[in-house]
Amino acid sequence: MKPAKPKTVHALHDVRENARKLSILYTAEVEIARLIGRWLPAVPWLEEKLLLGRLLYEDAEHAAWLEERLVELRVAEARLPDFRRRTAPALKLLERVTDPDQFLAGLFRVVKPALIADYRRHLEACPPFVDDPSKRFLSRALAEEEEHVGSGLALLAKRGVGWPDSGGIESQVRAGLWRLEDKEGGFAAGDFVGRTPIAQSRPVWPAEVEHLAAAAPMPHYPGTFAGDMQRVAHDLVFSELEAEEIFARYVYEYPQCPWQFHRESARICWDEARHVELLLDVLDRYGGHVGQFPAKAPGFEEFMSLSSPVERMIMVSVIAEGEVSTDTQTQHREAFRQMGDDLSAILKDYEMADEVSHGRFGERWARRLAQQMGADYDTAYARARDALNAFKACHPEAEGSSEIALVRLGADEGGSKRLVNATAKRLLGYSEADILRLVSESGGSLIEDEAV
Repeated sequence: MKPAKPKTVHALHDVRENARKLSILYTAEVEIARLIGRWLPAVPWLEEKLLLGRLLYEDAEHAAWLEERLVELRVAEARLPDFRRRTAPALKLLERVTDPDQFLAGLFRVVKPALIADYRRHLEACPPFVDDPSKRFLSRALAEEEEHVGSGLALLAKRGVGWPDSGGIESQVRAGLWRLEDKEGGFAAGDFVGRTPIAQSRPVWPAEVEHLAAAAPMPHYPGTFAGDMQRVAHDLVFSELEAEEIFARYVYEYPQCPWQFHRESARICWDEARHVELLLDVLDRYGGHVGQFPAKAPGFEEFMSLSSPVERMIMVSVIAEGEVSTDTQTQHREAFRQMGDDLSAILKDYEMADEVSHGRFGERWARRLAQQMGADYDTAYARARDALNAFKACHPEAEGSSEIALVRLGADEGGSKRLVNATAKRLLGYSEADILRLVSESGGSLIEDEAV
């Protein structure tokens, strides 16, 4: 067997050409992540939402790897924002279509296969030895993109979306893709997905779910152990789902932030998707099912109603995720332990660990964004809290008494069931005075978490 011929120098790219092409792939991955962020709350199918949550994170991470390598290849960091402020006609088209199946078909049948082809071509031109750092992450990105396409096509086929059903949009998308051989990638400078975000007042959910407005009353709790457990688990599924959808919007919006912000937002979006999955498991184990009860998305509705980017971030990431959710997950973990449900307690303990990371994200980025926009953080925090309290006053809490130990969303955020996790709060940077204030304001009690 003859040894493989070494590649000629003409088949390999030099540093400048490598960086030029990687910048095109970087723009493509950034725009794909933004597109998924735009569409995740607008796709009505649960399986697709959960898949898109993972894909959003992996695409955002691919973009971060590309960004890091660009800097290593001597691209000035000051140029990176320009690579995020350009787009291809196909990507803007997919942002504006109104049919979610057209978006999914365009993404999985055209856009991602084109990206896979370009990754393969780029890998073939990587010089040996010196460009192994590129080859290492490009190989992983390529494998993940191939899995994305397989999973996406399987879901389209599962719902009977045939290849001819969206042929018109697919040909338009194919005609408007980026071009790796073009000096600037065929991108239009100055425009990008999310430059003028498409508004969405509330998420789109599966047809079998009665989706109520935040101000609408919810039915009374069933009043039995089994019924109340099913109701709480069902409420929690959709609470985590709306959180996934909010953090998808973080990636779609906030173009003034560096890509690291979007990468971390995408990771939280994936975290929330996994929380949905763990709660679907809890719901199933307690005999419930999706659509068994009505559901609401008050957090998403309030997030979309606020106009200040800083106040929106404080409301969700500082107050809801860091201040409240670390306590909610702690209480749920302890309640499951009391019930002898060790599996659910373990799952909830991991979820609580995620919430600490989410709260840290909020504290870090909300302050940075406030400074960048010339806003006073303390004033923005007070306004966000006032807006949240005013919203809650118009949003009915859970009706009826409860037969279970778990806190119910809304109804039990204050009062004797509230456990303020002092250990988690210290990890978020809260002072002892802040922690005692939370205990006093909530009417709950203090818990010291076990050391890890």
